[in-house]
Amino acid sequence: MLEGILTPALRDINYLAPCAPYPANPSGITIHEKPIYRYSIPTDEQPTLAIVNDITDYNGNFIKPGYYELALSDDKEFLYLIESKDLLAVIPVFKLAENEDELKKYRDKSKDLTSQEKKELKRTERTQKKKDKIRKIIETKYAKTGATPPPKDYVHMEASIEYIKEGSYYLVRYEKGVIRAWGAIKVKE
Repeated sequence: MLEGILTPALRDINYLAPCAPYPANPSGITIHEKPIYRYSIPTDEQPTLAIVNDITDYNGNFIKPGYYELALSDDKEFLYLIESKDLLAVIPVFKLAENEDELKKYRDKSKDLTSQEKKELKRTERTQKKKDKIRKIIETKYAKTGATPPPKDYVHMEASIEYIKEGSYYLVRYEKGVIRAWGAIKVKE
């Protein structure tokens, strides 16, 4: 009784879903050849920069207004302006600041501490290692099943840009955790 209701075209799956008439990578560039992967920038852990006006350089190139991802390079010498995993601009860093109070805890852990503070520091390091190990196991299990992993701990991130008339440049400020970096984009007047 159902055979009379369905048409022959609906029963034939190959007829409904033909092969694509174009190659999967039309430009010849694979996913891992894009700059976001080449420079190994973490994609989901970077602050967002909102640009309000067009930014034009001396070569006639410009950056449109919109929301961009701002990332700091591994050697902390450049800021990367990223849109949809495509690298748009490389901004040199002229000033880098790390919060000395926070870094002192990591660099000079055992100096000038009482025995009780040393014990407490060791205890917190052990618990943090255990938490990291458990998180890594959970993330691998989630990756195997294809589910989204649980959210990571909060890290303060902020990015801003402002125009400085005196030198006719844009000052870009990057802040993530204890690291702050400032870069400049020189513009044509």
